[in-house]
Amino acid sequence: MPSKKTPLGKNTPDQAGENATLKLIERLSSAPGPSGYETRAAFIAGEELAPFATKVKVDKMGSVAAFKKGLSRDGKKILLAAHLDEIGLLITGIEPGGFLRFTQVGGFDARVLLGQEVLLHPVGRYGPDTKIALPGIIGAKPPHFQTPEESGQVIPMEDLYIDLGLDEAAAKTKVSIGDLATLRMPLINLKNDRAAGKAMDNRACIAIMVQALEILSKCHHSWDIYAVATVQEEVSGLGALTSTFDIHPDIGIAIDVTHGDTPGVSDNDTFAIGKGPTITVGPNIHPAIAEKLKTVAKREEIPFQIEPCAGITGTDAVDIQISQEGIPTGLLGLPLRYMHTPVETLAAVDVERSARLLARFIQDLDDINLEWKDD
Repeated sequence: MPSKKTPLGKNTPDQAGENATLKLIERLSSAPGPSGYETRAAFIAGEELAPFATKVKVDKMGSVAAFKKGLSRDGKKILLAAHLDEIGLLITGIEPGGFLRFTQVGGFDARVLLGQEVLLHPVGRYGPDTKIALPGIIGAKPPHFQTPEESGQVIPMEDLYIDLGLDEAAAKTKVSIGDLATLRMPLINLKNDRAAGKAMDNRACIAIMVQALEILSKCHHSWDIYAVATVQEEVSGLGALTSTFDIHPDIGIAIDVTHGDTPGVSDNDTFAIGKGPTITVGPNIHPAIAEKLKTVAKREEIPFQIEPCAGITGTDAVDIQISQEGIPTGLLGLPLRYMHTPVETLAAVDVERSARLLARFIQDLDDINLEWKDD
């Protein structure tokens, strides 16, 4: 059943002192969903999108598409895309002692893995939608046994292992080569309505789509909306490519995280959390869409930041733009600290402002001009 909805920025009586936006993100981010195995996460995303959509479907690749009918009869369509998958670990071997070797699915930094808790998902034995999860930890040779050369180096991923507490025989009855593991990290509430946890990239942006549809459920909009939680962005962009080809929208907007301000990283490469979403400009982006987003943000007094990108953006915007004969595309960024770690950190207000900007942008689409003309 769909979860009980809370007006944006409000708290239910049983959530005293808790931010409703962060509770939504917690529901979305807690579900496991590494690339190619997004089934559990897709179910939660579908539940959250359904109350504000005309219909919801899961396509052949596993992407979740929520359709909301517009008032216009001309059938203009906008695609919103936020990727569903998270980075994970793939089991490659079961060694004597029951230790599991693994590789990465997506872009982990090996420095953050040692000592982490994980959940092993036995998808080979029980299928991709299994709720069975075996708790484990990631270990390695202790510093007492390291050579002087090893002690000064980052332990490479091939020297790490997952320990489930099982011997080899027991492990082989429960674990299959090709099973998946995800980090076990609950959402951590920080001060000032900020939070940290795993899979904020990119479940927080699915929360933006949910909140945007919630706003639009109370407003008129002319264009048909397809809000899609796409699969496999971290490894291939497949979900965005196939969804865009199927829907063939007039406009596409990718919603993804971008790098939040971090000590030791240049201000030119990061964006402040708590100061609004980023609006990307550059060759991956149609200039009319970027300008419309800026115009709407200024009119609605929504703080925003400009994110210049001189090439491809490394997001679903790339695959949306090149689908069919080409789709005019925009990109909305959510500032996020410590990307691809277990403590990805964001500000709830940036999610809420992004949702409001997206909703008002969609309401304001009737006069957008996407034609290329010489002056």
